[in-house]
Amino acid sequence: MQWFAPQFEKAGLVYLANWEYGFRNLTNSRRPVLNPEDVKGLKVRVPPEFHLQVLFEALGAVVTQIAYPEVYMALAQRVVDGQENPLNTIWYAKFYEVQKHVALTRHAYSCFIPVVSTKTWAKLNQEQKQILKEEAKQAGDWVRKVLVDEDTELIGKLEKAGLQVTRPDPRLFRAAIVSANEKIYKRYGEDNVKTFLKFVEDARKK
Repeated sequence: MQWFAPQFEKAGLVYLANWEYGFRNLTNSRRPVLNPEDVKGLKVRVPPEFHLQVLFEALGAVVTQIAYPEVYMALAQRVVDGQENPLNTIWYAKFYEVQKHVALTRHAYSCFIPVVSTKTWAKLNQEQKQILKEEAKQAGDWVRKVLVDEDTELIGKLEKAGLQVTRPDPRLFRAAIVSANEKIYKRYGEDNVKTFLKFVEDARKK
């Protein structure tokens, strides 16, 4: 975030903290997903986020955009075969009721980032700024702990609800989405993406 925060400043925003949303996983009603080839041909709902769209296109999925409030019904009526979200969303949105398989692909990391406009920030005194930043960070730390601790529990709950859980090798998927990476380079800037990926690789080694 020390690298990323200045990007907010250019947009007239003050970065406060990083709030966890979780690693995203794939569910579907057709077949278990063990390899990238298993995704080919699946109709998958993804949110309107460029990197997620090109990722699933690279895997051969038929990518569909559906408003989040309509996803459950779209899954129930087989308008789409599957969707991708963190485990907590899959559980609390009850997608397990209309899906048969969940693959722990962890294909993308999502987070919420609370920000304040620089105009509003300028109206606060130093004490108020400090309190806001401290509380935002504390809330983020709490959310991260809750979600990380909950993930293992949710896998068991999803299995009890009748979903077949698979654990694909993420290295196979990384190798299968080279074409997506090229599009992401062009969209967000190759230097930016490579800098971010280095952070990812360093974290993976820890």
